[in-house]
Amino acid sequence: MDWGAVDAVAGGLAALFVALSVVYLAIQVKSGTRATRSQTYYLATTALADQAATIGSNREVSRIVRIGYETPEALDEDERVQFGYIVISFLRRYENIFFQYESGLIDEDFWSGHRENLLWVYRRPGVQHVWEDRKHSFSGSFREYLDRSAQIELTTPSGRSL
Repeated sequence: MDWGAVDAVAGGLAALFVALSVVYLAIQVKSGTRATRSQTYYLATTALADQAATIGSNREVSRIVRIGYETPEALDEDERVQFGYIVISFLRRYENIFFQYESGLIDEDFWSGHRENLLWVYRRPGVQHVWEDRKHSFSGSFREYLDRSAQIELTTPSGRSL
């Protein structure tokens, strides 16, 4: 065998190994993307579930939220402050989900169900009051989305209470 043949075989093997490496990397990237999406979904769902559990497990906090949604003026000053922080926490969690959706880490199916809940809560009179007072502390894209969300029709029954 001459050196030209050895060089040709070596070049062919090198090209094969490069191609196999590219395929392997593509599989790893795809697997990593799936893992990232799964982790994002888990963290978003956990954040919302934790807040719901916190509110739902405390009768007084549940009362404040229930009254605060519709008639915040019926709350005393300390309750209004508490309600405001609960709303800000709720909106921060959804701002993160919105960002993940806009970044492509959360799919339309996941977003559509959570969007429904976000907009239902956002449209409560008490939440609107907190939003108008604090909206400039949220990202511009999230503010814009909520401020122009009036035209989005909800499928939630009108008699929904939570």
